[in-house]
Amino acid sequence: MPKKSKVSLGDIADILRAGQKSEKDRSTPLSVLVVVDTSAARDVVLAVKDAFMPRQATATVRVEALAACEPPSPGWDAAVVVAGTHVAAAERVAEGLARCGVPVGVVVDSVLDLGANNLPEEVAALVSAVPASGADAVRTNLASWLVDAAGEKGIAFAASFPFCRDQKVRELVRTSALQNAAVGAVQVLPSADFPIMTVRQAKLALDVAAACGHPMSVASSADVAAVIAAGLAWRSVARRATEVLPVPQWAVKAAVGFAGTVATGAAARLRNDPPTLPDVRGLVADSAVGPIVDAAARVASRAAKAAGERAGVGFGARPGEVRVHTGDDRRTLPAPRVAAGQDGNGGRDDGYVVISGGCDEA
Repeated sequence: MPKKSKVSLGDIADILRAGQKSEKDRSTPLSVLVVVDTSAARDVVLAVKDAFMPRQATATVRVEALAACEPPSPGWDAAVVVAGTHVAAAERVAEGLARCGVPVGVVVDSVLDLGANNLPEEVAALVSAVPASGADAVRTNLASWLVDAAGEKGIAFAASFPFCRDQKVRELVRTSALQNAAVGAVQVLPSADFPIMTVRQAKLALDVAAACGHPMSVASSADVAAVIAAGLAWRSVARRATEVLPVPQWAVKAAVGFAGTVATGAAARLRNDPPTLPDVRGLVADSAVGPIVDAAARVASRAAKAAGERAGVGFGARPGEVRVHTGDDRRTLPAPRVAAGQDGNGGRDDGYVVISGGCDEA
C-alpha cells in the first residue's frame, strides 16, 4: 500500500475548495428579528441592541416592540424576544415564531420565568430561555444560544455579529482538534496522518478567518502556507516525542494532533481579530503614580511649547482657530469643521434602532 506522507496537489485543491466554502458561508444572507418589551431593563435592551448591530451588508436586523409586533411569519434565521414584565405575551410571540420554524431565544431574568407550555416537541425544541442578569451575561448567553441554534449558518452569524465570534471559534477549534486527535490515534495508512491533519488545520484557519469577517484574499494563501509549514514542525515534534517518551506511538500522535490544531486555531483567531488593548492612560491615572505622570506631562508640555516658539511655531490660538507662522507674518486660520450631520460617534445616537441594515466591516 503506497505511503502518503506529503501534502499533495490534490490536498492543495481540497484546501482551495474549502476556502471557497468558507467564503460562501461567511457571505450567506441573514435576517434576524428582535422583539422588545418596553418594560424590560434598559441595560439589557441596550446590550441586545449593540450585540445585533450587523457588520456585513448580508445581514439584516428588524426590531419591533412587543405590543405592536406583527403576526409571526417564517423566513427569519433567528429571533430574539426580550421579555420584561409581560412574560406571557413574550411567550406567545416566541411560540408563534417557533411554529413557523424559527429558532427563538427569549431573554428573561431567570430560566424559571419562562413557563412550561404544552408545546409539540419540535416546537418546544426551537424555544430557548436566555438568562439575562446583566448586560455582560446577556451577551455571553446570547452567543452560546445563537451559535448552537444557527447550525450551518454559524460562520455567517459570527462574521456579522462579533459578540458571538469567540463562541463560534471555540466550536470550530474543538471539532477540528478532536478529529485530528482521532486521526493520530487511528492509523489507516503509514505516515498518512500528517497530510490529513495539516489539511484539516488549513481548513480550520480559513473557517476562523471567515468567522472573523475576513473575505478570501492573498493573505489567506499566506496563512495556509504558514499552517503547512507549522505542520512540518508538529510532525518533527511527534517523531521526537515517540523516541523519548515511554508511551504508545498512537497516543503521542493523538496528543500532538490535538495540541497542534488548538494552537493553529488560537493563532488564526489572533491573526484575524486581535484583542483590543486596555486604555493604559486610565490605568495609570487611577494608580499611585498618576500625579507624578501628570506633573511630568506638564513639564514636557511647557518644554515643547518653548521649543516650538523658538522654532517659529505659534501657540496660544483661541478655540476654533489654528495659528500658523509664515516668515515674519503671523495670521490666524479657522480650524477645520466637522462635516454636517456627524456627531462624533459615526452618526449613531442612543435612540433605539427600529430597522437596521448591515454595513461591511472595515
